[in-house]
Amino acid sequence: MKLLDRLPEGTVAVGGGLMVNGLAAYAFITLASRALGPEDYTPVGLLWALSFLLGPGFFQPLEQEVARIIAARSGGSIGPVVRTAGCIGAGMVGLLVILALVLGGRIRHDLFDGHGLLVVGLLLVLVGLGIGHLVRGVLAGLGRFGGYSRYFIGDGVGRLVMVLVLVTTVGGVGAYGLAVGIAPFIGVVFALVGQREFSLEGPAEPAGGLSRALGALLVASVATALVLNVSPLVVEALAGSDQADDPGRFLNALLIARVPLFFFQAVQASLLPRLSALVGAGQFDELVNVFRRLLGLVAGIGGVAIVVCALFGTWIVEFAFGADFAVERQDMVLLAASSAVMMMALSFAQALVACRAQGRMALAWVFGLVAFPPVVALGDDLFLRVELGLLATVSVAAASMAILFSARLRSTDRWNSTE
Repeated sequence: MKLLDRLPEGTVAVGGGLMVNGLAAYAFITLASRALGPEDYTPVGLLWALSFLLGPGFFQPLEQEVARIIAARSGGSIGPVVRTAGCIGAGMVGLLVILALVLGGRIRHDLFDGHGLLVVGLLLVLVGLGIGHLVRGVLAGLGRFGGYSRYFIGDGVGRLVMVLVLVTTVGGVGAYGLAVGIAPFIGVVFALVGQREFSLEGPAEPAGGLSRALGALLVASVATALVLNVSPLVVEALAGSDQADDPGRFLNALLIARVPLFFFQAVQASLLPRLSALVGAGQFDELVNVFRRLLGLVAGIGGVAIVVCALFGTWIVEFAFGADFAVERQDMVLLAASSAVMMMALSFAQALVACRAQGRMALAWVFGLVAFPPVVALGDDLFLRVELGLLATVSVAAASMAILFSARLRSTDRWNSTE
């Protein structure tokens, strides 16, 4: 019970949905890996990585701001916020879809090995994730974490069911790409089932009123998505002609190492509304207490994950995906370490957003990304240089955020009275 007390309200509910989503996701990845083999699986894996780079990268700010504002209103009308956020989200989706269509030929041939249905899957997932993040922001802000949890259940189970259907009808690599694209829509349907007393009446709020810091949040979110998803894309870009299997191998090892980070989404979903409510009430001592307890728990989970990956990581990868996807123990330890530090960075990021320091949070992510290229440029071992670059990036970002958060708390009287 003491362990659960460290978690924000709603974490357990969202965690249950993420557990189902995670099991379904790993079943999907295992099925794709074994059915397609390392070479044909690589473009599907890159679609997976690219969708999470573009989707959450651009739409996470909308979810965060909608959740923060609705939570801070404590029962006020949500209609103006949702209507304005929907207009902004639709504009962002439109721009991304147009960009994907303009670059469709290059994306198809350079990333997806000529598979046109993977481009269709990418377009679908952009639209689906745009809608999904808006719905999740509203549900998190209202504290309806049961509906938030059902989004992940629908997304994960829907993806697995769709691929089983599509493999028998469409077949080949395209079936997996379409399943990735359709899944978020199923998640939205699951999330909204049974939602009552959900009125959107009222005029739209001016776009500038949604958040003056949306631009900073967008920079931070894109930077976060780059940190989370750029490494397999970099492996693809740097791999030689004799390393065609390496991007798929690296991605699957990364997915195993990031199991704790995947479930950390449950903490993220409930942490921001909780901290935002405390900031809105001026309860900064309680804010620090809640955050310290959570940070200790996150550090412990990260440490356990590193040990588990050191002892069993390579075996888990081979057991799940087959001997063709084998990696070294060193790879699993470094990837697990970067995931552990990433959870710390994300915790500080949520705290900075709650304290209305989105610009500082964005700056910290930029600092982290600056560390990536010079580290990757060193050495000849493809996996090692990317893994060290990833670890350096998250470490710099986490340390920067810790410093900025402490400085923000020391000036609470000044900024809380003026913002």
